[in-house]
Amino acid sequence: MKDNILIVGGYGKVGSIISRHLAELYPKKTIVAGRSFEKAKILSETLDHNVIPYHLDIDTQTDNAVLENTKLVVMCIDQKDTKFVELCIETGVHYIDITANQHFIDKVELLDEKAKSNNVIVALSIGLAPGITNLLAQHCANQISETTVIDIFILLGIGEKHGDAAYRWTFDNIHSSYNINDSGKTKTINTKQVLTRMAFDSTILTSLVALLRKSGLTKIFNYKIFQNICIYLFKKMKIGSDEFAVKAVAGNTANEIYECSLEGKGEGKTTAYIAIETVLYVIQNNFSNGVRHIHQIIENIPEFLENLKRYDSTIEVKYKNIRNNE
Repeated sequence: MKDNILIVGGYGKVGSIISRHLAELYPKKTIVAGRSFEKAKILSETLDHNVIPYHLDIDTQTDNAVLENTKLVVMCIDQKDTKFVELCIETGVHYIDITANQHFIDKVELLDEKAKSNNVIVALSIGLAPGITNLLAQHCANQISETTVIDIFILLGIGEKHGDAAYRWTFDNIHSSYNINDSGKTKTINTKQVLTRMAFDSTILTSLVALLRKSGLTKIFNYKIFQNICIYLFKKMKIGSDEFAVKAVAGNTANEIYECSLEGKGEGKTTAYIAIETVLYVIQNNFSNGVRHIHQIIENIPEFLENLKRYDSTIEVKYKNIRNNE
């Protein structure tokens, strides 16, 4: 019977939080896997052996034995290709990925028809950005008619210590363009324009990045050597906080404006909570199969966001409706 949950990278910073909570809900049915069996074993011992440790290297994985009794996979590490995703689909295993790597996400989207034919859900954009950004933008767009523009604002606290992959995602995206304008034919949200703006809780750092952006010098953040230096400095610095905030504002030609936001402390642990709630939603609900982003899966977005407060009381969600600038 396929009833196990496999968490790849389940002993990492984000993965261990997911493992801990799912172990309480599905004891002895949660498998913590990764290249280090020892780390998986240590986590299992701290959780009273309610999770099963398992050695798994997805780069060399050819045997699908672990997937035979698995209902759903939660992927907490970045991948070089989609081989393991395809293996999950072919085995009829639902798949959830917390990656923010847009290049990889684009590749997975191409597996939509394959997922549909195998009756599998592949859930993407499970995090803060992308993830909460999608949900807030979709909810705003749902509240007013004929949305023409959506602005997304992301504030990240530089005081939170991340893993190297999270830092590299931030650096990779500092020089990226977020303007999505395709004559109203966007991939997921039906609006003409979506703009994303990112800032840090340090005015000096935000101003510096803005200056570099205007001068075109933010491309230096794409170089691994420069990233390594920045990662070292960020880990050593004792400034900033772990607070974050995400806000979406939708508008139309009738001057109707709707905005909503989510704020809290700890981007990493919040990503874990989003993943946990997505796992529960996929297991407990029936909906169309295929490759889906989180806002294409969650029907009641306010309820989903409210559920996140069960894990962390610092999470706060706000809504504001402005009509005709009144």
